[in-house]
Amino acid sequence: MCQWFCDKTDEDPDFLNDVWFSDEAHFLLSGHVNSKNNIFWDSTPPDHCLQRPLHSTKCTAWVAMSKHGIIGPYWFEDDNEHSMTVNTEHDLQVMTKFWAALGRQRGINRAEQWFQQDGATPHISNESLTWLRQRFPDRLISRRCDPEWAPHSPDLNLPDFYLWGYLKDNVYINNPRQSPTSRQ
Repeated sequence: MCQWFCDKTDEDPDFLNDVWFSDEAHFLLSGHVNSKNNIFWDSTPPDHCLQRPLHSTKCTAWVAMSKHGIIGPYWFEDDNEHSMTVNTEHDLQVMTKFWAALGRQRGINRAEQWFQQDGATPHISNESLTWLRQRFPDRLISRRCDPEWAPHSPDLNLPDFYLWGYLKDNVYINNPRQSPTSRQ
């Protein structure tokens, strides 16, 4: 994947300016951070284990980032503002909002923009990929596409590499908790 990016920037030094990197992240009220997205290395084994509830109250945010800025966040939630599972239908709702917002960006020609997403099942369903290929023909970076997004590569994705960690540090600094009157 890195070599592909290098080759593309050799062909067009401005290539990365027009790539929208996208991702979603869960923000859990328990303060738990997804260990698949955040890995901490130490030279000694941990001296204690922190247990968390299996299903904490959460919200799920989605963003896309490029040199042009950030589009989003969009939330995976129903009309009552309850968190929803990310599935193909909900993914397409978010993509539709993104596409409309991309069209409102000043100085951006949607026909020149690239779109990157990871290989999560809702993103690569036939329905989702058909929708995206109609809008980003030959400019879609994802699993089951050409080029195919490298699995397990959060260091290549702007939201994974920087944004989610920065936001979670700021959200969890005040130790948010669900109020007794709120519902999941």
